[in-house]
Amino acid sequence: MMKFIAIICLFLLLLGAAADLCAQEGTGGTRSVFSVGAGSRAIAMGGAFTPLGNDPSALYYNPAALRVNRFPGIMVNHIQLFSGFSDATYDFIGLAYPTLSAGSFGLGFMTVGTGSIREFDSSSRELGEISYREWQGMLSYAFNLPWKRFGTLSVGPSVKFLNQRVGDYSDTGTGLDVGFLYKPPYLSGVVLGVNLQDIIGAETKLVSVTEKVDRTLMFGAGYSHIFGNGYALNLAVQLDAPERDENDVRFGAEFTVKQMLSIRFGYDSEQITAGIGMAWRGYQVDYGYFNRDEAGSSHPITLSARIGTPLEEKIRVREERRLMEEERRIAEIFAARVAEHVGAAENYRAEGALEEALDELKIALEYDPTNEAVSETLAVVQRGILREQEERSKSAEKAILINQHFGLGLNYYSDNEYLLARSEWRNVLALDPENEGAKDYLTRTNSKIAEQVSQHRTKAIELERSGQLAAALGEWNVVSILDPESNEARAAAERISRDLDELRKNYRIASERLKVVELFDNALTAFSEGRYEETIELVNDVLKQRPDHEEARALRLRARRRLTPLTAEEKEEIKRLYIEGMKHFTQDKYTAAIEEWRKILEIDPDNESVVRNIEEAERRLKRVRSSEAD
Repeated sequence: MMKFIAIICLFLLLLGAAADLCAQEGTGGTRSVFSVGAGSRAIAMGGAFTPLGNDPSALYYNPAALRVNRFPGIMVNHIQLFSGFSDATYDFIGLAYPTLSAGSFGLGFMTVGTGSIREFDSSSRELGEISYREWQGMLSYAFNLPWKRFGTLSVGPSVKFLNQRVGDYSDTGTGLDVGFLYKPPYLSGVVLGVNLQDIIGAETKLVSVTEKVDRTLMFGAGYSHIFGNGYALNLAVQLDAPERDENDVRFGAEFTVKQMLSIRFGYDSEQITAGIGMAWRGYQVDYGYFNRDEAGSSHPITLSARIGTPLEEKIRVREERRLMEEERRIAEIFAARVAEHVGAAENYRAEGALEEALDELKIALEYDPTNEAVSETLAVVQRGILREQEERSKSAEKAILINQHFGLGLNYYSDNEYLLARSEWRNVLALDPENEGAKDYLTRTNSKIAEQVSQHRTKAIELERSGQLAAALGEWNVVSILDPESNEARAAAERISRDLDELRKNYRIASERLKVVELFDNALTAFSEGRYEETIELVNDVLKQRPDHEEARALRLRARRRLTPLTAEEKEEIKRLYIEGMKHFTQDKYTAAIEEWRKILEIDPDNESVVRNIEEAERRLKRVRSSEAD
């Protein structure tokens, strides 16, 4: 038993230096030996990685962050622990695999250990050397909750398998982490992360000593900003709250240049950390540095690589497949409809109803305008209709004219030129008033025109109601062309034209007023900054637009006065007027006093003493008038 106690004491001393896990008072030494972390990048940022975690190290810091990994990736991390323990090693390997719709999966393995531990028996006789090794396997899964009204919330459980081996003694336990990652909807770049690490702690027993890993609650907030051209900034702060230890406050910062070079700094609650990373075509090498006063420094080295297809590429491929499938289904639907209308046309041809056959073939061509077979059949039907029409004609000369107009009408009708087609049907009926074919087509054409009139009328009304007057006017003009007798279209066009003229007039007046206000504001600014010549120029521009602008005139007088000092004659005149005003003021002749003092302001607009005298005289004059009224 003494041999076992000696081994355990030496082991705890080693891990206390290596992983900052030396048992403090009341901790019991049960904090996870893997609290050094995973990955040089995260370690260089002080371990403040719970809210970020966009690489396979998320398996340790926050399994929910696996959902923000956009590439399948692998990471290998090695640490030679501290200068004082050259044979103590700490390693991590992680694999992250995100999917489009089935969440993200992660698989990780961490190990720490050392050899050359001296073994003693109960009589303190040295028996040789043994080794210590502890490893931890992690199987993680992350998914997004479907409720996105208040932001994106990812959840990630991670099952952990812990094995301890000291000499010939070993045991295995099972634990559980649960992580959360939240992205608020209105704070771009801000992420909040929580990892309930070892919420179910793994329990192991070596001989008679049972140890259970205490839980550690990790709370973090991060901010990421992409500047463009490959520059990016990541900031993070994190609080680790062990179950039976003091809380750790961590900070981290990372700045990336051209998506190639990353510089990192941090604070891991004890010392400053730092690191650097180089990335090229999906491969990355990271170096980190951290230090412990009692044990020295360590230099984590990490190799990582992106493997497989990124989610964005998978999304693009899936979207392309979806669009191709939609196009294929649409093509099948159109082909079925073309076949349906062609079949109906053939039935009408068999019955001798060529006009109905023509309509069916037109509909078929609307679904497939490039279908040459349907176009050829349509031409055959047109010729058949012409032949029937020619047979109905009573005279050869009239038949030629009728056929010409009828042929043009059919062409215009087939091309949806209904106004021209209507003119041709009327030409046919002028030659042959009893021509049933022309009557029938005239009815059909008028129906088509009425449909177009209704469509454009409805659209014009909607546009006018929504304030799109120019577009509405265009639609009413189309209605007038289709139906020249429409009083409604003519009245609407006149009404909208008047409204547009009024809007143009109001806009011009508002623009002129706004220009005057802007010029006067600039003049006031120039005056306040002592640019008096520029003030006069700006005021002159204002008066060109608004000759009655009294404030502008007053400002120009003030600016001119600032540029021209008072002459001796003006000073003498001001003195005389001031005395005259005071005489009137002392005799309660306030109106006369005000008139004298205002003459002074015409000479010296900025005379504040005179302005105050005028204000006082006006107040007294107001009181006198008020008492007289009573």
